[in-house]
Amino acid sequence: MTIREKGYYGWDGELRSSGISWLPILKKGIRSAFKKKHAKTLFGFAALPFFSFLAAVYISTKPELKMLSRLVSLLRDDSVFFNAFYTNGLLIFIMLLLCVFIGAELISGDLKFNSLPLYFSRPLDKIDYISGKYAIILFYLLAFSMVPGILLVIFKIIFTGHFSFSIWLLLAIIFYPIIVAFFFASLTLMISSLSSNRKFVWISIFLIYIFSNALGEMLRSIFKDPALMLFSIKTNIEQTGSFLFQTKPIVNAPPWLSFLIIVSLSFMMLGVLYNRIVRSEA
Repeated sequence: MTIREKGYYGWDGELRSSGISWLPILKKGIRSAFKKKHAKTLFGFAALPFFSFLAAVYISTKPELKMLSRLVSLLRDDSVFFNAFYTNGLLIFIMLLLCVFIGAELISGDLKFNSLPLYFSRPLDKIDYISGKYAIILFYLLAFSMVPGILLVIFKIIFTGHFSFSIWLLLAIIFYPIIVAFFFASLTLMISSLSSNRKFVWISIFLIYIFSNALGEMLRSIFKDPALMLFSIKTNIEQTGSFLFQTKPIVNAPPWLSFLIIVSLSFMMLGVLYNRIVRSEA
């Protein structure tokens, strides 16, 4: 290496990719969400479905305990049990709360403080930016859905002493929460990209979820057709569970149709999000 005199010289180095470019966004987002006020309270509440179903698994091995009889009865069929865990109303509502609490300001905050030019002035493109934001929401949603599901599998094997899961069921336990979490993350980030007002994003996420359910109920009541419940986000999530876990659908409509609706809406919202980021940064 040559020794140079003091002064300014052109840099003759080489820029190299550091691997996962969006990883710093994920790390910062996880830390920021955990440090929020009431975060620990919300996370504790989010763990309630897991502990309820875990208690049912344990009690099912103890006939002398007459508790949680309804949940214990579901254990006669593993597919029904895990479908009930993933599609129960409390867990779906918790995922919605997590989206509002963690994801509402992920992009709206950047729009408010005009941070997008700062992001893209670094070796970070729009795909990296969006991937980092998605990863933050998916981390928390899967931490309270897929991870508990896998733990229930492990504890059920420990408590019962035998392995009774089919390959299809194991795949459903892993991929169903990913599909639902991706849908909620897409919905949250799309709305977050539409406004720099955090409260507007909060209200919009709840209103879209509640309005879709109310619309489905109203159309079913008017036209007497259960299939019109597919206008409801909650119904589509539950029907998708019926499709993947191969259980009885909750409404008289093909469950694969709800699966297509959830996946299609997820990618449509991702497309809207990407276009918003491109327009906001331009």
